[in-house]
Formats: sequence, C-alpha cells, structure tokens
Amino acid sequence: MWDKLIMLYIVSTPIGNLADLTFRAKEILEKVDFILAEDTRQSRKILARFGIGKRIMSFHEYSSPAKLERLAGELKKGRELAYLTDAGTPNLSDPGSRLCEKVLAEGLKVTPLPGPSALTALISVAPFSCAKFLFLGFFPKKGREKIIAEIEAQKHPVFFFESPYRIKKTLDFLRSRLSDTRVLVGRELTKKFEEIVYCDLADSEKLLAIKNKGEFVVGLVRRPRKGIK
Repeated sequence: MWDKLIMLYIVSTPIGNLADLTFRAKEILEKVDFILAEDTRQSRKILARFGIGKRIMSFHEYSSPAKLERLAGELKKGRELAYLTDAGTPNLSDPGSRLCEKVLAEGLKVTPLPGPSALTALISVAPFSCAKFLFLGFFPKKGREKIIAEIEAQKHPVFFFESPYRIKKTLDFLRSRLSDTRVLVGRELTKKFEEIVYCDLADSEKLLAIKNKGEFVVGLVRRPRKGIK
C-alpha cells in the first residue's frame, strides 16, 4: 500500500470572477509538484493572476490510458498533483472521473477542494426549495421527449446547463411542452454581465430579452396542479 500522504487534489476554480478562488486552493496550487488541466490556456490565466509559476500539462476526457499510467506513476514516486477543469467544480459535466478512478484503484489518495460551481451558485438564489433536485448536466440534443416525460414526473426542481448557441431553442422547446412551469435562468454568473431571470416559461417576452451570450444554468420548477397540495 502506498503512503496515504501521496495525493491528487481535485481543485474547483472560479466560474468567472477570479477573486472566487479559495485561499486553500491557492495554497495547494503553490505547493504541488505540477498541475494537470483540462485546458492549459485557461488554467494558465488563473495561475498568472495569482503569480503561481508551476509546471502544467493537459489532461482531458480524450487523454490516453498511457497518460493515466504515467500520472499514477508520478504519484507513486511521492509527487503531488492538482487537477483543474476549465471553470467550476470538476466532474459536474466536466472530465475528471477517469483520473479519480485510476488514482483510487491504485490505492492512492484523492482529495477535493470545494469551491465555485454554476449549479450551486444558481441554487443559492433560487426562490423555491432545492432540498431535493434533479441535475441533467447539459440539456440533451437527442431524446428530448424522454427528458420532458422525466421532468413532468418530477416533484422536485430540475436543473441543467446550456450553451449560448442552443439556449433560445431549448427554452422555446420547453415552453411548448411545459406550460405550467416556472424557469430560473442564470447567465454569466459571477461575471460582469451576470443576469438572473425568474418567470413563467410562457413569458416569452422576458425570455426573449435574455442575451444568448455566455454560459447558462437553468432551473425548472413545476406549478402544483389545482386541488393538489
């Protein structure tokens, strides 16, 4: 069994406002031997902002099994690694599971550094209870009718991510299928042009006014049917 002090750090990074990087994340990024990044260009911006000059290499969902073996080998030598995705919390619609699976299978230690997430940021301002909810990841391009049936069967809010290229079409599609639903839209959360809209899905005027630029997270909550408490 390898020394349990050997570890991989999974580091949550800001989703827009770099000041949201935690003190602990900064300390870990300064002390590890090198950093893995889903997108090295994006991660370098964060490191430069805080004056962290560490070796950085790419690791993403298409990285080879051979690279996984090399990384596990580095950990076994006693080196500490940190993994960053483009923004937010790894494994929330971001890669990271393959890396964690390999590290844990080798009996090595992995530890999370919690922090920013667009999902939890929107939930924190939701005007409805989110004690229980369903998260869909990115709204699917295919099998949407099946997803509608799943949403209709839900008693709890449903959240998903969407791209600026599909947000208008997705909201139009949902409006045509879920007339008794309210929607909470978060755009560019924590950034300069942050926008949060809460309205009926049927309120096309408000939804059409939302700019289709930036990153989106959306929450849906069904209205209770009349006579049902």
